[in-house]
Amino acid sequence: MKDKKYTVVDLFCGCGGISRGFQRTGRFSIELGVELEPHPIQAFAANLTNHALKPPVAYQGDIRQLVGPEAVDNFWEWMRPTGVNAPGELDVLVGGPPCQGFSRNGVRQYLANGAMRFYDDPRNHLYRAFLSAIGELQPKLVLIENVREFLNFGGGKFSEDLLAKLDELGYVADYRKVCAADFGVPQMRHRVLFVAVRRDFANVSLQQLPFAKPTHAKGSSQMDLIGDVTYRTVRDAIADLPEPVYKHGVGIKYPKARRQISAFAEAMRSPTGEVSNHVARKLSALSLARINAVGTGRMKHAPENLQTKSFYGSAYRRLAWDEPSLTITTWVYHVGSGRFAHPEADRCVTMREAARLQSFDDDFIFPNLINPVSQMIGNAVPPLLAQAFAATFAKFLDKHSAQAERLTHSRKNSIIAD
Repeated sequence: MKDKKYTVVDLFCGCGGISRGFQRTGRFSIELGVELEPHPIQAFAANLTNHALKPPVAYQGDIRQLVGPEAVDNFWEWMRPTGVNAPGELDVLVGGPPCQGFSRNGVRQYLANGAMRFYDDPRNHLYRAFLSAIGELQPKLVLIENVREFLNFGGGKFSEDLLAKLDELGYVADYRKVCAADFGVPQMRHRVLFVAVRRDFANVSLQQLPFAKPTHAKGSSQMDLIGDVTYRTVRDAIADLPEPVYKHGVGIKYPKARRQISAFAEAMRSPTGEVSNHVARKLSALSLARINAVGTGRMKHAPENLQTKSFYGSAYRRLAWDEPSLTITTWVYHVGSGRFAHPEADRCVTMREAARLQSFDDDFIFPNLINPVSQMIGNAVPPLLAQAFAATFAKFLDKHSAQAERLTHSRKNSIIAD
């Protein structure tokens, strides 16, 4: 059973952070990705593979064209090349559907009209399409990622409705608030993950749902709970990388002289010995003055002549070598938009350094474009976080698939005996 590769479909896949994590376990075949934007879906198709080591099917377009009342394409025609031919055959459906109806006005409307569920709000039709896909495919397991603020809107009514809808669709479901650093990602990134199991596949209790358990802790107070493994740091993530170049298309190799390399960096390195997307950009004199004035402190402590009229709390801050990074966002290419300045060098982090902080391995190649790649990396689920859940999913599928096969075999023998 442990040699079996389970099938995965990734909706709102972006460049494929969740899928990369599932693929890295060696237990999953990435069959299909759906994404609206062209650059991310191209990166998804270029970096992910199915069981035959071929690119997965990649659908660029609005998911509502595939499933739900507005669908114009035949969903099962797109599924045919994957080998998943009928409802219930897919092993895992993953994705992070956006919800635009999280505005304060949306919450007021929701609360004023109790009969209107959040997925019926026209602004949340993308979310409704994701739920339609669950109903259409009937996967054995579902993994849904979202910002943790999802749990707070409407006094928790949105998350309650999601769980109620999953229950209606035949799933046992629950959620956990997670921090990526707890799973070995060198980044303090907080999200919420929902896990759902189809009842007729495994009718488990909420306590038996396959949630991954943390493997790392912030400090000694938590060590007894999960073992003696502290959070990974910026140093662990990027200190082994060579000096960047300032021009795309220039080949870079890892330094010949062996520096002390962290276990994390060793796992991220490419066997080709080459580093891509490690391109720096020169800062303006003003931006350089600001990051040197702020350092690892705060903009509000910088001289007044260097302060901007308005700024994020972490604007122009340098990363600290011996701490995890803060959340890597879609603005990671700009030092004024967060704590994205290199710990020592007078520059912003490169896209490869940002990818490392998100736990993308160096074999994951991005196009030579700064803004689209920054969007891809910032929007992605850290692959190492996804990998932790994927490993737990694989064990769960092994166990319950074997039980289902034994039950089927027993029934066949009973019929023959009769």
